[in-house]
Amino acid sequence: MKAIIISFVFALTFVAQSLSAQNLTLEVRGIENVTGKLYVAIYNSPETFMKKPLAAFAVEVKDNVLSLPCKGLPAGTYAFSLYQDENGNGKLDTATFGIPTEKYGFSNDAKVVMGPPSYEKCSITFSEDTTLVVNLQ
Repeated sequence: MKAIIISFVFALTFVAQSLSAQNLTLEVRGIENVTGKLYVAIYNSPETFMKKPLAAFAVEVKDNVLSLPCKGLPAGTYAFSLYQDENGNGKLDTATFGIPTEKYGFSNDAKVVMGPPSYEKCSITFSEDTTLVVNLQ
């Protein structure tokens, strides 16, 4: 009887993990110079958007298109911001009036108009295996 219960619990655990094991992959396009790092920030609310990311990471730019798996991200609504730090100074460089001089992008390819787009324009709902394409501007 104990073996049956253990087997049942193991089977339920496996089924639960299978149901919640979605994968989100970011496909980043528009990289002109294969140099520096790509910084990615993930936000999960309008209040924290562009202020305090839920998660952030950086990867070396090794090709004109990058495929980045976002492992461990539970189903939900998120917005992504990205920028390519070509000169390695750890920040998005800007010129006059704060106009970026390095490539950047947002989920949904949301456009910048007098500042970053809103969370609502960038947000995506993720509930199954998804590839999100972001084109750097």
